[in-house]
Amino acid sequence: DRWPPALYDCVREMAQRKTNAVLLMLGGADRLEAERHYPETGLDFGGGRWRAYYHCHDEASAAPGEHGHFHIFARTDGGWAHTAALSVDACGQPLQWFACNRWVTGGPWLEHDALTDLLDATNEQPREPLADRWLLAMLQSHRASLQALLEARDAALARVAQGRDVEDVRNDEMLYRLAASPIDLQALLEQR
Repeated sequence: DRWPPALYDCVREMAQRKTNAVLLMLGGADRLEAERHYPETGLDFGGGRWRAYYHCHDEASAAPGEHGHFHIFARTDGGWAHTAALSVDACGQPLQWFACNRWVTGGPWLEHDALTDLLDATNEQPREPLADRWLLAMLQSHRASLQALLEARDAALARVAQGRDVEDVRNDEMLYRLAASPIDLQALLEQR
């Protein structure tokens, strides 16, 4: 993974504005409701090639230290394919990327070998709002981690399948998180 200037610029701008990506996604909501999508209609970014929403679960089902997560989707020929979820803490700081099973978000399955082409085809959109630019910079700066995450997701599915139809496994609601990859922004910052 690498620290692109765009991510540094976003982090600096958020600090100057005393905000973070979660607050930007909530858009002045009076209170945060578990399971609700923020923004409700989703957020298109990266020139319309990517889409995201933020949400949280009740405390009993949230991961340790997690306030909520961004579900991020890529536009593919088959529709919006879930790429990864980006888990953040109560201060809006990234904790980890994780891959969930297909039943969680529905839609087409993003093959791991398509990720690099999708990221290569996306150019930074400097006029996009700060949250949009931050999400794209997070994707771009974590290419290697995301590629490894999707490969680990597929390996986890293969282990679980063991003779079962893979489509049945992708729709098995007993399987939620298939793989995770921690994020260390400090380590990325030190690469500058």
